[in-house]
Amino acid sequence: MKNYLFCSLYYKKDIITGANKRFENFIYHFSKIISTNEKIIVVVKSGHIPIKLAELSNITFIEIPKFSFLDRFQSYIFLRRLFSKNKAMVVVSDFMPIPSRSLLGHNHYQLIHDIRNFTMYQRTSLLNSAHKIQEYQWKRAQNIMTVSNFTKSQIIKECAIEDKNIFVSYNGLDDIYYDKIPNNKRDIDITYIATFEKRKNHKFLIDALSHYSGKNDLNVLLIGKDLGLKDNIKKISNQLEKVKVRFEDSIDSEMQIIDIYDRTKLFVYPSLYEGFGMPLIEAISRNCKIICSDIPVFREIAADIPDYFNPNEPPIILTKKIERALIKYTQKSSSNMNFIDNFRWSHIAEKFYLHVKNQN
Repeated sequence: MKNYLFCSLYYKKDIITGANKRFENFIYHFSKIISTNEKIIVVVKSGHIPIKLAELSNITFIEIPKFSFLDRFQSYIFLRRLFSKNKAMVVVSDFMPIPSRSLLGHNHYQLIHDIRNFTMYQRTSLLNSAHKIQEYQWKRAQNIMTVSNFTKSQIIKECAIEDKNIFVSYNGLDDIYYDKIPNNKRDIDITYIATFEKRKNHKFLIDALSHYSGKNDLNVLLIGKDLGLKDNIKKISNQLEKVKVRFEDSIDSEMQIIDIYDRTKLFVYPSLYEGFGMPLIEAISRNCKIICSDIPVFREIAADIPDYFNPNEPPIILTKKIERALIKYTQKSSSNMNFIDNFRWSHIAEKFYLHVKNQN
């Protein structure tokens, strides 16, 4: 009997993020394709068992307590003991530090969403050596799982990890994106969903909107958790004359996110760096018009569907694209079904399952 262990000690069941959605949906669909003599173990922090997975009979849950002192170190010790006492498993984990020695008997995949710590957009300026720690850890992993060919190429470049040891597994769309028919009520002119941080480039969008000279005032919705820049974006947004910007911290459910996409005429995505860019495929699936920055990962996952702009050019270039898109706006009659079929979680999970089988 083969066991598959999926571990994310960063997962929070009540927060909607790309990483959290991947954790839930990948495991859910993976549980549907494994054989009857195979089992899944899911390791999360205490109190964060995913609701979507809780009733599945072929999943065993292990909850790691939130330690009051040195939580990351004690979690590392817990995982090291867990891996050591179990027989050979396929392990997919995003936790660091990696308990490498106790994983020697397993087929381990270290999940990497992006390598922003190798760029100017590192998570914290207080730990400038973070990328060196990650490089050392990732080189010790048996295998790497990452979410795009762009990120794979960056891992090879920055960490000198061999191509054959990196498996690309795209992010996908929740089933309800396929089941719910887009509506025809488009009362939000522009939406952007992103955390408020430098790489998300909100200021470029606001600067572009400051040049807006269209006939009608614009209704703009910005959704995202504040990582330090939200107050500044609010301040400069208040100075816009023909644009009303509304801010939302978070979304309560996937259905609410879908409703927002369905109400949006134009999804603008000016990000400077992404490992994948899940809102891009979500917006495409709901028939939004798309304008996004011309970065390699967006070209990879969205091909020629969006209208691209160079984020290094003056913001007025984006302004003109926004004005043209809204002037010529017409409701699309059908979704990009052939395109979004590539992002079904069932296909993504099956691809990994076959990959593991072919390794044996």
